[in-house]
Amino acid sequence: YMPAVRRDVKAAFAEFYVPVVDSLEMTLAVRRDQYDGFGGTTNPKYSFKYQPVDWLAFRGAYSTGFKGPSFARLYRGVTATPYTGLDLADPLTCPGGAYNPSIAGCSVRIQPDILSGGNANLMPEESKQKSIGFVLAPTPNFNLSVDWWEIERLNTIRSGFNLTTMTANYPLYASNFIRDASGNITEIDQRFINTGGTLTSGIELDANLNGELAGGAWNIHLNGSYLDNFQTKSFTESAYSNNLVGMYERYFNLPIKWKHTLGFGWSKGDWAHSLTQVYRGG
Repeated sequence: YMPAVRRDVKAAFAEFYVPVVDSLEMTLAVRRDQYDGFGGTTNPKYSFKYQPVDWLAFRGAYSTGFKGPSFARLYRGVTATPYTGLDLADPLTCPGGAYNPSIAGCSVRIQPDILSGGNANLMPEESKQKSIGFVLAPTPNFNLSVDWWEIERLNTIRSGFNLTTMTANYPLYASNFIRDASGNITEIDQRFINTGGTLTSGIELDANLNGELAGGAWNIHLNGSYLDNFQTKSFTESAYSNNLVGMYERYFNLPIKWKHTLGFGWSKGDWAHSLTQVYRGG
């Protein structure tokens, strides 16, 4: 259940093109967004293009970004479900949180409420992006662009934390264990929260080759993406994980190492033919 809600958004954008010299140009841009509910955010972008000769250009960019929380994550109703298990103890006094009457600190069984649903205190996810690459066009029939990129996402919005994980790592999740004035755990908050992030980098490739054949025109186009690195962390203070490229990750599905679309086309008069390969692997 979610009540009727609304959101007012205001934004302003400015962009400045700066021709430094004939072969070098820079672009400076900034955007300001103001949201009801969680305030505003300002995000700049800096980019350049350096073209020493007609057939070769270098380019790069750096920017920051954000993504506001959805209505469902903010305003969906909160559900308190009693924990009915008989195996839970306070992880503050009992490392791991496993009830055991024969161990001091673990001999008191607890059955708090488990909170799930929306969280009106969510903030936007944030990101930093950077890229650098080149464009090569030595002939009218061939061009190639290669760009390296990196994206870091911060304050990612997550939910559904496993209770076993929370109790086993209590210092990291301590704020999710809600206590009364006497220090007893009354609720465990498993709602959406801002936490952790991802670090991703890779290479984008785009190439075109064209010519004439049998009285018609042909074209070969390759668009490929190589994922070099994908790391995650559950908390801002934590270190990033090992590289997870090619491995299933709960929140982000499967980071695939290589994917491409390769197409061949030939046209003549009113006729056009195409053959396309879509590949995912690694």
